[in-house]
Amino acid sequence: MASADLAAVPRQPAIKRKWKTVILASLGGSLEIYDFIIYGIFAREIARQFFPATDPLASLISTFSVFAIGYVSRPLGGIVLSSLGDRYGRRVIFLVSVLAMSAATIGIGLIPGYASIGVLAPVLLVLLRLAQGFFLAGELPCSITYVVEEIPARASLVSGLVILCLNSGVLTATLISLALHALLSAADVLAYGWRIAFIFGGVIGLVSYWLRTSLEESNEYQRLKSHKVKRPFRKVLSDYPKQVAIGVGVAGIVNASNSILFIVLPSYLTTVLHYAPTAVSAGQNLGIATMSASLLFFAWLGDSVPSRHWHRIGSLVMLLGSYPLYRLIAAHEIDPLFAFVVIGVVGGFVNGAYAYLLADLFPTNVRFSGIALSLNLATVIFTGITPLVITQLLHHTGALTAPGIFLTGVALIALIAGLFVGRFGGQLERVTQ
Repeated sequence: MASADLAAVPRQPAIKRKWKTVILASLGGSLEIYDFIIYGIFAREIARQFFPATDPLASLISTFSVFAIGYVSRPLGGIVLSSLGDRYGRRVIFLVSVLAMSAATIGIGLIPGYASIGVLAPVLLVLLRLAQGFFLAGELPCSITYVVEEIPARASLVSGLVILCLNSGVLTATLISLALHALLSAADVLAYGWRIAFIFGGVIGLVSYWLRTSLEESNEYQRLKSHKVKRPFRKVLSDYPKQVAIGVGVAGIVNASNSILFIVLPSYLTTVLHYAPTAVSAGQNLGIATMSASLLFFAWLGDSVPSRHWHRIGSLVMLLGSYPLYRLIAAHEIDPLFAFVVIGVVGGFVNGAYAYLLADLFPTNVRFSGIALSLNLATVIFTGITPLVITQLLHHTGALTAPGIFLTGVALIALIAGLFVGRFGGQLERVTQ
């Protein structure tokens, strides 16, 4: 055999192992994000169980307030978990976070309602949401960091796979909702059906833990042993503040638009605009599926055409098109299924690009901390408050186009931040050179 052939023999299993590792890391994230997102999908049922009120919109605002509280603990969780991940490795964070998330999710499914234990019910709900937020804060940053370090030559594609799997977790949650509403009466869904969804989430979280026990530390991190940073979070703050600000802006449009798609639209379309719940559920699933295909396509393109271009195009389209689209939705002048398809296709531009852009802003020794800080700040600012701000706008102004107005402002911020990505990025390119 020629020397080139001999050299290729051991490389084939290594390449297969790397891709298997990437898939396992990504799938774990899909199971864990389900646990967090299911709260928003069953917001109406939770509102009636834990925040009874004569005004349904006021009850919904209370529920979304607790949804926002789940993001309060994310910065602290991101700091603690990412610092440990940069100092001691990515693998341990994978395992700890999924166990804690599973326990908190099962706990939410088992809490008695307000009618049974009074004010203690919402208090316990808040505490478990804080626990979910804390441990989820390290999940997505760890997954992105892990896969781009495992296969840096295909960093855009593999980081896109992580986001694809996150969407599949959301899609699973919406399908569970659709199945429960189809199999149970509305009264049964309110009484116990939503609890089934949470307990199921906890169980699949344990499956995620089992999947991750086979993971090894990323190759790039293992080569970093002599260059580890003792205080990675402090180093990010002192050496990379501009990169963090850019990362927050880049991720902000993803957080805001996905929060609207995943959380706001089901309640907004059914409670405020009076669309049929079955049509909304079907449309949301179609939108998520469309966005999943779209984001994977643009993540694949990102390995040949710089991802920053796709992110800028998506931000610009949202800037110019969000208000007109939601004006049509509010006036019932567009088919909801078609509207969800449009939202999904446009969302794919930014969803397929932002994970790579964040990873590219920071070097290996502080990458986990840099991504975690950027992503969790963006999540707190743009995801946690999005449902609350939009419902407050609806409540106080009566503007039925509130989602479009909010998204237009966020898109402007993302477009400005995206203009600086090329100047401050390039860290992953240095790894592959």
